[in-house]
Amino acid sequence: MKVLILDQIASVNFKYSFSLANALLDAGCRVEMVTDGVEDTGYCRCPCHRRFLTSRKDIGKLRKALNYLSVWRWILRKARRERFDIVHLEWFSLSPADAFFIRRLAKRGICPVAGVHDILPFDQKRFDLYFYRRIYAWCSRIFVQAQANVARFQALFPELHDKVSLIPHGHFLDFAAPLPADTARTRLGIPKDRTVFLFFGQIKKVKGLDVLLTAFGQLCRRRDNLFLVVAGSVWKDDFSVYQELIDRFGLDSSVLRTDIRFIPEEELSAYYSACDVCVLPYRDVYQSGVLQLVYAYGKPAVATAIPSFEEFVSEGESGFLCAPGDAESLSRAMERAADRKDSWAAMGARGREKVRKALSWDRIGARVTGLYKEALADFRQKKGQ
Repeated sequence: MKVLILDQIASVNFKYSFSLANALLDAGCRVEMVTDGVEDTGYCRCPCHRRFLTSRKDIGKLRKALNYLSVWRWILRKARRERFDIVHLEWFSLSPADAFFIRRLAKRGICPVAGVHDILPFDQKRFDLYFYRRIYAWCSRIFVQAQANVARFQALFPELHDKVSLIPHGHFLDFAAPLPADTARTRLGIPKDRTVFLFFGQIKKVKGLDVLLTAFGQLCRRRDNLFLVVAGSVWKDDFSVYQELIDRFGLDSSVLRTDIRFIPEEELSAYYSACDVCVLPYRDVYQSGVLQLVYAYGKPAVATAIPSFEEFVSEGESGFLCAPGDAESLSRAMERAADRKDSWAAMGARGREKVRKALSWDRIGARVTGLYKEALADFRQKKGQ
């Protein structure tokens, strides 16, 4: 079976898409991938075609849109000429164009399958619901990555309920490269005598950094042994909102380090190795690769009690839970975490073992391959009618 995977944001999503491609190869598929300009493709064993300009910061929206249309036309030609059976979709960066070209794929006898990270974009535009409905209607099969998202999908698109299933997000254990904590803290200029919390990843409204800064500011009024690291790039958000909170609570360099940029892969290990506890104060999320990295590095998590986190974060066992959007609840959860220093290693190890067992890439590769076979059989039957 020939599969072409599209990943328009591989620069940030490569851990998932490269791991999936490798698992599909192990399951017997022939796989190629179309990506953005992600530089290091060494982990991925399939051919990668760097075509999308979606991750570029130095070009305008018009050039990106024209490139997007051009790449889609190239994909159509390649998929048909080289007789791909499946085109696997993960993201829909320009939903009207995606809907148009996915329809063209299906009309040309190539079966579209969607492995959905975000059922709808968190920065949803007025036209997205309409075009996402059309996208999903043209896909032969759709899978989401958390149990709660099956119900969410079916509530949004009840007419497509029979197409959607669950195949979970795989672990990121292969990507962990831990350093000694003292080495990592020296490298980042972080105090060695503090409890260090880490917020890592894209900064956007739904991630709840404002809630975290408020919670941490409140907590610093009660305790003087804490430190917070915030590392990641701003995505369709305004950091000045967070800077105002930093200034309001007087969070200076003695308690806070901010590194507001895209963190290259070679620097990632230092951040996770330097921290004691990772904080995920998200208001909502469909699934989280960040949580997989937390447990890959064997760290406990403080996370909001939303379904995608509750599947893996157990209060007092592998982390601590708080109410979403509630700074006081988050502050108390962080304080519980700070008080459990002797349990951090064991909690992180339990989280790591849980994802290792539950989120095996071998199992995921086999399940996705089985889904492809079902999708293709159904697609060909309908085409023959």
